[in-house]
Amino acid sequence: MNGGRPLLDAKRLVKVFGSGHTAVRAVDRVDLDANAGEVTLVMGPSGSGKTTLLTMIGGLLRPTEGSIEVDGVEVTGLGKVELARFRRETVGFVFQSFNLLETLTAQENVEVALNVAGVSGERAHERATELLAAAGLEERLDFRTRDLSGGEKQRVSIARALANRPRLLLADEPTANLDSRHGLEVMELLRGLARDQGCGVVAVSHDARLERIASRAFWLEDGRLGPAVRDS
Repeated sequence: MNGGRPLLDAKRLVKVFGSGHTAVRAVDRVDLDANAGEVTLVMGPSGSGKTTLLTMIGGLLRPTEGSIEVDGVEVTGLGKVELARFRRETVGFVFQSFNLLETLTAQENVEVALNVAGVSGERAHERATELLAAAGLEERLDFRTRDLSGGEKQRVSIARALANRPRLLLADEPTANLDSRHGLEVMELLRGLARDQGCGVVAVSHDARLERIASRAFWLEDGRLGPAVRDS
């Protein structure tokens, strides 16, 4: 919590694609908050608006209406330069398709994210090693990511997302391409990160397995967020 406020506070979010009779209301008046140290899960079928919601929260897509506050910053009011800084310094992204540079090693993938933020040399090397070890990949540092399993790739992706110590980690279908064993490993890693590093995790998924690690779970369908599936 930030002075008693949630880490994420999104209010009355609307995203409309197109106009006139072809307009699609992908997200429809959604309110969502999330706390540091917790995993907040938004579930729903394909096409329900989950990814659109997540990309708005991460500052990759501007809402048609509504407001988003992350760690005390009103994201929807930021200009292009400030928005890029917000994404770089405050938010980490984990994608379903991993988005790794497959010709680079696991360690180099994490170091690239650090280099972009101005951290290089030995500091970047040590930070990447630390993150990958925390993800259980200390023996895979020098493996090219194309030679890793799906679960290992996703753990590299999570380590990379944490490179710059983000306050908020956003995960888009983080277990969709994984079997049960590797999916469980990724789920436990996300829960441990929220608990041990104090970041907030917001994950969107249609994978019911993620419910077991979530502090709170919600259902999104036709762009509308329903009551909590589970709130513990």
